[in-house]
Amino acid sequence: MGRSDFGGNKPSRRVIIQATTILILLALLLVVVGYFYLHFACGYKINDLINDIVGNLIGVLAAFLVFDILYNQLTQDAYTKETSQQITKTLMGDPEILDAFSTEDKKKFIVSTLRSIVKDEDTVDMLGTNMNKYFASATSEKIRKSFNYSISVSTEFPAAYENFPGIPEGEYFYVQEILDYKIKYLSRKDEKFRTKNIKIGFSFDKRSLDTGLLDKDDDSDFNACIFNETLEITKEAVDFFRTIANDSVKLKEEFSRLFTPVIRLDDALGELKRIELKDRGIIATYEIDYDCSEEKKEHAVRIIFHMPKLWDSIFEVTLVDPTKEPKITFDYLPDKMDVTMYSYLNKEDAANDGAYEQVNGIFDITIKDEWIYPKSGIVFNVKRKF
Repeated sequence: MGRSDFGGNKPSRRVIIQATTILILLALLLVVVGYFYLHFACGYKINDLINDIVGNLIGVLAAFLVFDILYNQLTQDAYTKETSQQITKTLMGDPEILDAFSTEDKKKFIVSTLRSIVKDEDTVDMLGTNMNKYFASATSEKIRKSFNYSISVSTEFPAAYENFPGIPEGEYFYVQEILDYKIKYLSRKDEKFRTKNIKIGFSFDKRSLDTGLLDKDDDSDFNACIFNETLEITKEAVDFFRTIANDSVKLKEEFSRLFTPVIRLDDALGELKRIELKDRGIIATYEIDYDCSEEKKEHAVRIIFHMPKLWDSIFEVTLVDPTKEPKITFDYLPDKMDVTMYSYLNKEDAANDGAYEQVNGIFDITIKDEWIYPKSGIVFNVKRKF
């Protein structure tokens, strides 16, 4: 195809100008002819023509201006809305862009998002306030990325408990526990995991247990433990431990024989070094060769032990840190004991269908795809059948 053929389909600029000039001249000719016709027919004057032309122009311009303003407003609103949606999608899809904004701007963005989802202003205020609390602690707290707690109770005791006070009288049931969890520190680690000497505690009263759970400073013994459990035993059993408290070797041997504890941190096995008998309970210290440096922010913990527990006592499983997908099982003998479960896990049943099951003497509580926030947990009450 030649150049002249390619360009021959388009009118030249000169042709367009000529056509436009002809149209303008025709329009002027029509105006002149129309004027003389009206002048001789009905005395139409030049002033009338000018007035009509100006009036028509004003009417056309006014309509044009109104249309233009409305059109621009509508198109600008639509453009603004579309642009805003695109910006929001970009922000939501790329957190790195959000880093360019201040913390206050980010919080306002979150509140706006909540308001679009929830609608009710009081609910938005409640959710926003709670989120701010977690934001404030997100750089200083710890979380548990997994939590698997298995408890098994029975009426049969091993030979090691043969002469333990209360066993011959049937005062106790036998407890076996296995706890696995992964802990992650979001900033600075506390002292519990910055030493190779790891402590676990067994308290004689619930107050000491609560102190350890809530990390209070008024009872440093239990506050320093990575795990606390209630040791509900008779006064005679407590006195049994007190009679050998001054013999550190014998106290350590009795604790190991009765509780058979095993502790692992990051696959490193702990060695029992010391048992301390306090007014409120027992503190066991283990030496574990693991990476306890400040840079190591995550640890896998495994604790196994046995112990006696008085009948008709409360067995608590408390989540003291935000925990992902906790799993708790409680295995008991339904023909020899009655077990009642009370749950205060802050979950929605609709989001956790099948989270709780009780079949043939086993409570199985599994929360899937959710974080459970403190202080949440399960309480089991164990009573003997006569």
